[in-house]
Amino acid sequence: MASTVEDMQATELKASDSAVNAQEVFAAVVTNGPISEAWRFTLWSNYYTEPCFSVMTRDFDVGRDEFNVLSCLSSYGSMAAKTICEVTGRPKNSISRAVTRLSERKMIRRKINTLDRRESSLILNESGRKLYERVVPVAIERQSTMLSGLSASERALLDQVLNKLMQFRHEW
Repeated sequence: MASTVEDMQATELKASDSAVNAQEVFAAVVTNGPISEAWRFTLWSNYYTEPCFSVMTRDFDVGRDEFNVLSCLSSYGSMAAKTICEVTGRPKNSISRAVTRLSERKMIRRKINTLDRRESSLILNESGRKLYERVVPVAIERQSTMLSGLSASERALLDQVLNKLMQFRHEW
């Protein structure tokens, strides 16, 4: 029992020490913790999204969800907002706000479905396409920077693994 109390005290002392080594914590939590894969995906995403969307917001007044809408419409064409939610995994209210903002800025327009007036298709205007073409290099550059430590074969393997994982996204 004494050993357990001593271990707890040592842990408390270590936790209160302001000189805790961040690399040790990283190893304990991110690399060796019980949810290490989830931590690494989350951190990778955080290190991508925060700087990327900070630049987009500052330089182009385009936030994350607005970029998602522009990206989907530019890459595929006209679609409903609910499809963008399904593709991006973003909440309906977030995409709805982005659609409203892009509509107000005349970047996209809505075409009401004549069979179901509750639904509309979103269409990218020329101004929206031009904005997307100016913004997407920020995302590409950030992605390239973050993947620069991988060889071509490692990037291909990562691509295969991510594609396989995405096949199961509807089960999540």
